[in-house]
Amino acid sequence: MSVYLLLLVLAGPPAGAASDPIMAHGSEPEGRRIDIGGHSLDIACLGQGRPVVILDHGLGGSSRDWRYVQRALASTTRVCTYERAGYGRSDPAPGPRTSMRIASELRTLVFRAKLPPPYLLAGHSFGGFNVRAFASLFPDETAGIVLVDSPHEEQADRFFQSEITRRIDPHGSLQALWDSALLGSLSGIDLQPFARLLGNRSNSMQGLLGEIAGFVESSRELRAARYREEIPVVVIAHGRHLLPGGALSEQLEDQWLSLQQDLASRFKHHRFIVAERSGHNIPLEQPDLVVGAIERLIRERHP
Repeated sequence: MSVYLLLLVLAGPPAGAASDPIMAHGSEPEGRRIDIGGHSLDIACLGQGRPVVILDHGLGGSSRDWRYVQRALASTTRVCTYERAGYGRSDPAPGPRTSMRIASELRTLVFRAKLPPPYLLAGHSFGGFNVRAFASLFPDETAGIVLVDSPHEEQADRFFQSEITRRIDPHGSLQALWDSALLGSLSGIDLQPFARLLGNRSNSMQGLLGEIAGFVESSRELRAARYREEIPVVVIAHGRHLLPGGALSEQLEDQWLSLQQDLASRFKHHRFIVAERSGHNIPLEQPDLVVGAIERLIRERHP
């Protein structure tokens, strides 16, 4: 089992590892770098209106993973994508790169970008961790959250404790690969070979590795998170299997679906949607489904 597969079953595959089945078209939003105190982050917005929608990409991804969703939503409201620290044109930032720290940096970014609250936040894959952290830290500034195939904080523990994992990995080698100290040490080496291994963008590797190293701590943070009861939540889960058929594939898919349903059930006002035609990269494969979920939240808030 490869490092890539380990990432896939615990946190979703790095978005850069998947090909984009749709050709790019239309104008691109113009990004701007904003100093948030010691380092700058890149943010790009389209459209006008409220609430402002903030889109957060997955591990190893970029703001372009949201481009079809952003363009479609721009006719409804103001919608912004950004690159987290260590991705694209955004500067690296000191660790640990956990979701609570990332959410705090996002709050500084939107404040300095003069984007008024409240915000409707959508997070794909690991981005879902971050928007949940934001909703916990800044509940009065959160109009709603959309979790697009986002991992669950119990994902790693359930995977390593499963019977099938014990059978295929009796010596615990996979869990050793997930050690935060080991992953953190990779930040000091040449990242190009690791980028090629994951089929990823080399200019995103600093951010990717820091977030992988902080994933266990991010999971701990979210276990302790509390949310304002009134925040509406939409959970969207993939419908196509991520791995070839077999016992491991079936168990991982059943586990993922169960944890996605658990995420939704934690919130008083929630909806659960399965993207039947999508693998993990739902914003590229079924952008209309994501757009529809966000627009419905906006209509419900401003009927």
